[in-house]
Amino acid sequence: MKTQRSGRPLWLLCTLALALVAATLRRWQLATAFEGELNLAVPMAPASMALGCTLVIAGAAFGLLAAGQRVVEPPRGEKRKGRWDRALAAPGDSLGLGVMVLAAFLMLAAAPLLFRDGWELWRTFRDSVEKTGNNGILVMATAAASLAGGVGLMAVARAAYRGRGHGKSAIVLPAVNGCVWLMELYRGHAADPVLWDYVPLLLSVVAGMLMYMDWGGLSSGQPRPRRTLWMAGMTAVLTAVALAGDWQLGEALLLLSQLVTSFVVLSRLPVNLEHPTWATRVSVPEPEKQWPDEGEEEEPSGESPAGEIQEEQPHE
Repeated sequence: MKTQRSGRPLWLLCTLALALVAATLRRWQLATAFEGELNLAVPMAPASMALGCTLVIAGAAFGLLAAGQRVVEPPRGEKRKGRWDRALAAPGDSLGLGVMVLAAFLMLAAAPLLFRDGWELWRTFRDSVEKTGNNGILVMATAAASLAGGVGLMAVARAAYRGRGHGKSAIVLPAVNGCVWLMELYRGHAADPVLWDYVPLLLSVVAGMLMYMDWGGLSSGQPRPRRTLWMAGMTAVLTAVALAGDWQLGEALLLLSQLVTSFVVLSRLPVNLEHPTWATRVSVPEPEKQWPDEGEEEEPSGESPAGEIQEEQPHE
């Protein structure tokens, strides 16, 4: 059988190159595409146009890679329970375990910083007279959700290292963190719709949330492996754009955790789709028992299958 080359290097290299280009264009946009004291966007700025085109090219490139991604189907007529539960597993992979643990610790480390920022906003809101500013409650809720998300990533990393199913609830916790974080971003920036500087951060959070939801879909009966790869690639690019802009330290840790997790998906999923773990557990009959050789002489009727001669019983 001809061995086909894995698509993992292509996914990783394309994502890394597009992420670096997009982050560079974001820095150019911040330096040239905003003006005045309010940092109003310059219409049709070259940097903004180039960044938008790069994101469109990234979406198209990942779409082509996803369409060409090879997915091995199980033998016809046989059910493979838990096939998609192990789609992102890496049994015995110490390096992969360390990377996943790093992503979990980054998310956990963001919790105290976000809670501190939320508490300061709450104190300012409580002492103000007009009561119209950000009260910080959603920021503290994001801190609590990041704790849960970090624990969920730790559980996923442990299950992946042991080669078990990833669970239908653990990977949902980082997605819940993305939902709460999305509400906090909109609450904190929607008061001034003229400033669109937070849009890349908003898009990166949405992409990360959808990536975690697609990951959970692999183990909950709604597998979309090619779409999961596409979402992971776009998450990495949009997260790089967000990290190239302005952020708080807690937000940066959440973005870094999201970036690391997206590259974990891009590293593991193509290989497991091309060489699935369930294939090692399929019991295939031996060739000589399933398809006997035509040139092989038939055993005499007086011999048993084990080769022992059976004694004829005398007729009465």
